Amino acid sequence: MKVRELTLAAMFAAIISIIAPFSIPMGMVPISMQTLIVPLIASITTTRIALLSVGGYLAIGLMGLPVFAGFHGGLASFVAPTGGYLLAMLVFPLVISPLMMRYQTTTMLVLSNGLAAVLQLALGTIWLGFAAHLSMSVALSTGFLAFLMPLVIKLILVVLLALGVKHLVHLPIG
Repeated sequence: MKVRELTLAAMFAAIISIIAPFSIPMGMVPISMQTLIVPLIASITTTRIALLSVGGYLAIGLMGLPVFAGFHGGLASFVAPTGGYLLAMLVFPLVISPLMMRYQTTTMLVLSNGLAAVLQLALGTIWLGFAAHLSMSVALSTGFLAFLMPLVIKLILVVLLALGVKHLVHLPIG
């Protein structure tokens, strides 16, 4: 691993840690900035750097620093009903980055981000239902359906921001 990759991963982990704690409380699951910044990073960098960034961010939170939504941190965040959403953050670099490296188009930017967001939300919802002892219908309405409109808004923002970054630093997207 190159020093440049480690430096970028550390920088992106720090950016995630600064932005992600800001959230809007909404029942059991808040609307968080994690699902804006993580897919953006996955959209503009390699799989390795994005995975290291998200993994570093999760490790920082696991150690107890308040970097998760609502300024929470620690092991309790992972076993809480919203813990599945945290662990599923790894979906973003695993889905978006490889697709963007292979197909550098605006269409793929939209499709990969949409797919990753739905997968992350679905995995988080499954954990929510399990951890909070909710029926599948309650878990779906509370942890998935309620977040479809925020998902679309964040998807649009991520695409616009990624395209903006592309123009600033001449990344091969679109």
